Amino acid sequence: MNAVIAAVAVWGLLLPLLLVLIVTLRRGEWRIDIAQGALGGLATIAIVKASAAAFYERRPFLVEHLHPLVAHAADNAFPSDHLAACGLAVGYLWTRSKALAVLALVAAVAIGSARVLARLHYPQDVIAGFAFGLGGALLGAWAARRLPFIRSGAPRSG
Repeated sequence: MNAVIAAVAVWGLLLPLLLVLIVTLRRGEWRIDIAQGALGGLATIAIVKASAAAFYERRPFLVEHLHPLVAHAADNAFPSDHLAACGLAVGYLWTRSKALAVLALVAAVAIGSARVLARLHYPQDVIAGFAFGLGGALLGAWAARRLPFIRSGAPRSG
């Protein structure tokens, strides 16, 4: 069972990322999809970095003097970067394919659970990470709709 937990904790993130890639390739609306994804990613990174700078939390394996199921640096546990990426993926997918967004959400629950069980994070780390990613996705969608060359569909003039 520990091997499954470790695998999901490390590699589970590939599923939500693959779902984003599938939806993006299938839709073919490159301008808006790439703008929303890039702006959402930048917003998520900014939110995660700002929150990590404001709040430091030792990883559970350090506090409990345990060996984690997954080799990991003894850095800040808050928030979970993996779950921030999951939240970003779910937010991106939600308006494009609710079925795939739900699948990504199920994957996020599995990944978050695995990262807590692997003693890499506390539950609040994964919940906050997911919320920050979801917020970043919403900010990215909002910002992309306000870019003139996205709204008009015309190339941006220099």
